[in-house]
Amino acid sequence: MDKWNEIRTAYKLAKLRTLSATALDMGIHRSTVMRHIDALEEHLGVILFQRNDKGYIPTEAGLDIMRLGEVTENHFSQLSSRLKSKEQQLEGTITITSISEMAAMIMPVIKEYQSRYPKMRVDFIGDIRNLNLEYGEADIAIRSGGKPTTPDNVVLPFADIQLTLCAHKNYIEQYGLPTERDFTHHHYIALKSRPEHLTWNEWVHNHIPENNIVFLCSSQQVLTQAILNGCGIGVLPKQTVSDIDTLLEIPIHNEWSISTWILVHRDMFNIAKIKAFVDILREQKEFPIKVL
Repeated sequence: MDKWNEIRTAYKLAKLRTLSATALDMGIHRSTVMRHIDALEEHLGVILFQRNDKGYIPTEAGLDIMRLGEVTENHFSQLSSRLKSKEQQLEGTITITSISEMAAMIMPVIKEYQSRYPKMRVDFIGDIRNLNLEYGEADIAIRSGGKPTTPDNVVLPFADIQLTLCAHKNYIEQYGLPTERDFTHHHYIALKSRPEHLTWNEWVHNHIPENNIVFLCSSQQVLTQAILNGCGIGVLPKQTVSDIDTLLEIPIHNEWSISTWILVHRDMFNIAKIKAFVDILREQKEFPIKVL
């Protein structure tokens, strides 16, 4: 049976000797003090205090309880001090989860976070699964698509990624720049899976003949490498295309963007290590998208 409340009351009573002083110190009623002592004596089968007109005098058993309570309270006090010191210094681990392809987006923030708090280790879990923040599988989640509606999470906008069709210069040299007349006759690259929020991928599947989709893959990283190696035309972030001088943007009327979101469980939002990370996110004006 859990008797910590009663043991703590007995420790305080043995130390302070009166019901009134113990009740005042613990912020409880005198009757609660008496009830705790009676319940503990009944549970242990021993007398803990000798009652007299001067107060409560601990017996040998009472002194044992007093020593136990003192040691336990000291341990709790030391633990509290250590935890507060650790949190103030931001020392420990923060766990972030997202799909691996979004790692490049978050890396500048992680770098800044660790430069400010060098004792913090970042545990990055690249996984397509939505890890459960409620059960502590991660501290922060980065997700794309429509705004998440999970009621227990604080949801913050992260970045809108602007996307465009592009091709490597080697592809253009070999097959030419697509025109309106032969646009659908070129070679295209797409993701094999077709989640609804990837509207650019749906456009490729819906507007390009199946025979002209010459390369299907299961990850954005592989798709990027296929484009960089001249395998065909594909979709990449505009920032990536502008950063790599061997890539050319393919003019098209369609424009796509993907919204990304930061999720933190509401009970964890004000934890110092998480709040510090979110504060850095809010400081950033732009999130440069780089090729992994």
